[in-house]
Amino acid sequence: MPFNESSRVGGAGLLALVATYGIGRLAYGLFVPSFEEEFDLSLDVLGFYASGAQAGYLVATVATGVFTARYGPRTPVVTGCLLLAVGAAVIASASGPALLAVGLIAAGTSAGGSWAPFSDAVARQVPQAGSRRALALVNAGSPAGLLVASALMLATGEQWRAVWWTFAAIGLVAAAASWRVLRPDAMGPVVDNRWPRLAWFFTRHSRPLLLVAFGLSITSGAYFSYAPETVQAAGLEAWIGPAMWATLGISGAAIGAFAGRIVKRFGRGGPLALMLVLVSGSTLVLLLAPGSTLAALGSAGLFGVGFTTAFALLVMWSQQVFSDRPTTGFTLVIVFIAAGFIIGPSLFGVLATSVGRSAALLVTAIPALLVAPVDPARDKRIRPLAPW
Repeated sequence: MPFNESSRVGGAGLLALVATYGIGRLAYGLFVPSFEEEFDLSLDVLGFYASGAQAGYLVATVATGVFTARYGPRTPVVTGCLLLAVGAAVIASASGPALLAVGLIAAGTSAGGSWAPFSDAVARQVPQAGSRRALALVNAGSPAGLLVASALMLATGEQWRAVWWTFAAIGLVAAAASWRVLRPDAMGPVVDNRWPRLAWFFTRHSRPLLLVAFGLSITSGAYFSYAPETVQAAGLEAWIGPAMWATLGISGAAIGAFAGRIVKRFGRGGPLALMLVLVSGSTLVLLLAPGSTLAALGSAGLFGVGFTTAFALLVMWSQQVFSDRPTTGFTLVIVFIAAGFIIGPSLFGVLATSVGRSAALLVTAIPALLVAPVDPARDKRIRPLAPW
């Protein structure tokens, strides 16, 4: 049954991304003010922590691509969820900056095992009629995770350690759900487990996709790491961070979950360009009105819609370009995404420390806007390439 399989696989993916991506990789910025105060850390050091987590994610993504191509998606997804649980527990119990860094890197690395494998899981386990819905559900896990993190932060006040203990429990639940749903006997055999040559990855069809992923991720990485800290530094109360992330999660999940329908009705090129403009514009809103509560919440809402929908469209674009090997091809896309997420926080942290937050916001808003004119409409592989 298309609906049943798309719901099962998409739901498991949503839960896995709530844990590893929404919480482990993207919720970091929500806790920057707490980490800054608790451990007496500067913005540039916290930026390097965020980039270290993204570097771990990059390494895990490459390893996951190789492993999934050979053995299937269940093991890397479950491992990623368990790694999130361990990293969250280390953060919750950290007594100093060193342990905090270890926990943050482990939590950030966890997402490398969960996102890409669901491209294969959907391709093999979900009938084609339900594939777009399943992919949109999986992608909605990112904003849903931010919504969970925000709700917990608002509910517990300043008790950020209790929130991270809860994150550890969520990781364990996601691991159990993925183990149950991603059954090896439910998926078709891998046709060929050899790794493609480099030329298979870089073609005239894939290069625009990689460029957009990179530009979008530089801007997004900076926003996720520093948006709450930026508005709090401008004089807003501590509750604004969780409120921004809740707004981001609600708006992202509400619109991003319908990315498949958006593509069906309007195509991919126009909506993707609009989402890139929203991501860039949401950063500029913080530059123009950093001390405004309405602007902060509006920025988060715009960013949630732009980020979630843009990445859902990237997933579908990658599925088309690398249709013969979804996870293998998407692994390269995630490498470029991770590279952007490494550069973004470090760039913002260094600029904010040396020349001020305004310059940091302006510079990091530019990459997403620069790639908005790239047109994905014609980038389609007519047939699988012979990669070996």
